[in-house]
Amino acid sequence: MKQGTINNYVKFSKNFGGVRKCYEGKPEIAVGGFMCEPELLPAYPNALAAGTLVFYDERKDHRSIVPLYTFKVKSVDASNSTITVEKFETGTVAKVGMKLIVVGDDLTQAADNVATVTSIDSSASDVDVLTVDTVAADSTPFVAEGDVLAEAKSATDKKVKVIPNGLTYCDNRLDPDAYTIDIDPVYFCIRPVLERRMPPLTASLKKALRENGCYFNFSPRV
Repeated sequence: MKQGTINNYVKFSKNFGGVRKCYEGKPEIAVGGFMCEPELLPAYPNALAAGTLVFYDERKDHRSIVPLYTFKVKSVDASNSTITVEKFETGTVAKVGMKLIVVGDDLTQAADNVATVTSIDSSASDVDVLTVDTVAADSTPFVAEGDVLAEAKSATDKKVKVIPNGLTYCDNRLDPDAYTIDIDPVYFCIRPVLERRMPPLTASLKKALRENGCYFNFSPRV
């Protein structure tokens, strides 16, 4: 029989937000059993943060969940092809091979350019330095300080990996022996959701949540 941990919350709290709660009140969780493939989660011992954007599939024969990782750009070094991004409290979520695009105003439109992560310097406590294959097109950088990056579907399909329809309920840390993990998606919270305690959002990502039937009153309070 295959061994492993199916639903594991090894280090972080399960109470409305993990390290720092981002939900002011009790959020509504989609009725569930939404399984996530381990390779989609951050590498151990880092964690998927509460409030991370997700797409959850409610089809009876599928019931899967896919995170959409986002990154706030602190600085860009075009000469060395590096992008410095803010590191969230739960650790490094970027992985070598990720295809990153700048999140635009319309998530249905493809980005002009994509950067593939080739290596990661995660030694700092507050930032990760991502080396990418390129940050410039025709010698002009297409990534700038303050941009929000997200995973793309592929190097050729330069749209966001998934259109989100929920947020993660709590921090999820993948046990090294897990072969799958159950993640709870949130679609509604009557009380404010503290945006500054979550991975970065854009107006277009919030719009996608609204259009997918979610209700969140995002607050800028800490």
